[in-house]
Amino acid sequence: MRFSYPSGSRPLEGYTIKRGIGVGGFGEVYFALNDAGKEVALKKIQRNLDIELRGVRHCLNLKHVNLISLWDIRSNEQGESWVVMEYVPGPSLRDVVEAHPQGMPESQIKRWFASTSSGVAYLHEHGIVHRDLKPGNIFLDQDEQVIKIGDYGLSKFISHSRRSRQTESVGTFHYMAPEIGKGEYGKEIDIYAMGIMLFEMLTGDPPFDGESTQEIIMKHLTMDV
Repeated sequence: MRFSYPSGSRPLEGYTIKRGIGVGGFGEVYFALNDAGKEVALKKIQRNLDIELRGVRHCLNLKHVNLISLWDIRSNEQGESWVVMEYVPGPSLRDVVEAHPQGMPESQIKRWFASTSSGVAYLHEHGIVHRDLKPGNIFLDQDEQVIKIGDYGLSKFISHSRRSRQTESVGTFHYMAPEIGKGEYGKEIDIYAMGIMLFEMLTGDPPFDGESTQEIIMKHLTMDV
């Protein structure tokens, strides 16, 4: 993975980057230390700034054991926008699934699914739908032995209205609910993604796959598991 900033960089006042830890469609994530020595994760937003910041602002004041804490939104002299958040030292659910290609042990499945469900329920109780639940956005904090949901960049207040023309397609195709094709973003799309992840934890693979995004989407729309 290619990152914009090497170790030792200080693109944001008060923080020193130690290493890059992830690159996604909306930005880069770094492990960093603040000047007091506190470990944090810094996310540099690279595109769809308004969408990303809207999602983060919705979740800044949420506090739940199964949600990664979001602490601040900052800008630097170059005009870059950064999200300061809790650093979670440990594997993602994606890492765990890939380590068990025939399916995860039942005890692990129960733990990951129960913890993720608890965090999602809290979001829904506060009127927010995550919109991008997938194994790569769920993490095990090895220090605290707690499972946490991350990446709120696509979250928004629950709505059953059709999306505006300015709102782009959201989520990851393997976990997309059919309702998204109709422009509906209620809590049912998170529940659908939870079901897909449960299937993947049980079997090692998502229920629908294909050679193209169109093929995967059509299987979601037309096939039964």
